[in-house]
Amino acid sequence: MSAKENCDLALEIYRLSNEGEFDRILELTRPDVEVDAPALGQTFTGRPGFQSFLQTFTHAFPDLRITVVNQVADDTTVVNECTWTGTHNGPLMSANGPIQPTGRRVEGARFCEVWTIRDGALARLVNYQDLGTWLRQLGLA
Repeated sequence: MSAKENCDLALEIYRLSNEGEFDRILELTRPDVEVDAPALGQTFTGRPGFQSFLQTFTHAFPDLRITVVNQVADDTTVVNECTWTGTHNGPLMSANGPIQPTGRRVEGARFCEVWTIRDGALARLVNYQDLGTWLRQLGLA
């Protein structure tokens, strides 16, 4: 795919995420998709794993909204610089167990994702989180 098509695929997946259309997102991923979230100490594999990754945040932040700030791409990779907002109204699963809801709102937290695109679908995603910002806003750091 072209760099523009890869950017468009990423924008579509983020749009679908904001709309809660997770089944449609899975259709845009490879069956063997891999998600690496080093800041969370977690790796997710396959479509069920990808769905679990998405639900980690949408269960914790039901009103989660992602905004893409910048994209850089080529014919196999797209890097997405994003911000997110949401209210911590559900348990957030972490490598050390669940973080109970604080009821606090996170505004403008940043993350960056490096995506590998293969055969027109998301094959691999590495998620780099600015944990410090949102943990401070939640009163947890």
